[in-house]
Amino acid sequence: MQKTLQKKTWGRPAMPSAAYFRRQADICLRLSLISSDGEVSNRLIIMAKEYATKADALEEAAADPPPAGKRTALPDLAGNQAGLRLGPNPPEPPTEC
Repeated sequence: MQKTLQKKTWGRPAMPSAAYFRRQADICLRLSLISSDGEVSNRLIIMAKEYATKADALEEAAADPPPAGKRTALPDLAGNQAGLRLGPNPPEPPTEC
């Protein structure tokens, strides 16, 4: 029983990889070829191009990370941003039935 729990993964990466977008583009292109509806076929081709563009952008970003000076940091909380805090949410008032 212990071994099966160790093999199980509990989530996915927060952002899909370039390979994921390439697979999606391939699926869209294949579906566009077998679609009998021209409008659906055109939409699938557009979606395939969008997925390929996302994959290219991810690969380009991975190949050329921004220098440390260009990375964005978390902003400091000013007095006018008091609502932006990391804590429990305040209780909501009861609703009337």
